[in-house]
Amino acid sequence: MTDFQASSGIQGRQFAEQCDQLLTHYGFAIESRLLLPQIGVEIDRVAVSPAGHTIWFEYKGSVQGSRPGLMRTDTLKKAIANGALLAALAERHPYVILTSHLPEVLSGAAMLRAALDLGHFHDVVCIYRPTDTQRLRDL
Repeated sequence: MTDFQASSGIQGRQFAEQCDQLLTHYGFAIESRLLLPQIGVEIDRVAVSPAGHTIWFEYKGSVQGSRPGLMRTDTLKKAIANGALLAALAERHPYVILTSHLPEVLSGAAMLRAALDLGHFHDVVCIYRPTDTQRLRDL
């Protein structure tokens, strides 16, 4: 394993811990990962909102890097593909992406808008933007 790969793994775990702490702060009961082998998707975290709703979260982020979070188009495309595949399930819960960074221009921003318009995500929340995290209260 290269230093880059080791560093990426550490940063990914740190970001996941931040996401879990944020959800706990907003009153979510944190559950486990969920494997959906019938469609080839892994949900990073299942959580139950204070209102009793089960929500599926995917964590896409890092505390460092030149293109963290959803700024990398390959990372964004994987999240979109997972969201699209969830439509094949008979029972589906809201699917929310928690990210460290959002694409704001060019193709990444266009892809994200299209995926939201198509209903592949219930929401996309940048955990470092208070106006975004406030939307967690509505889940």
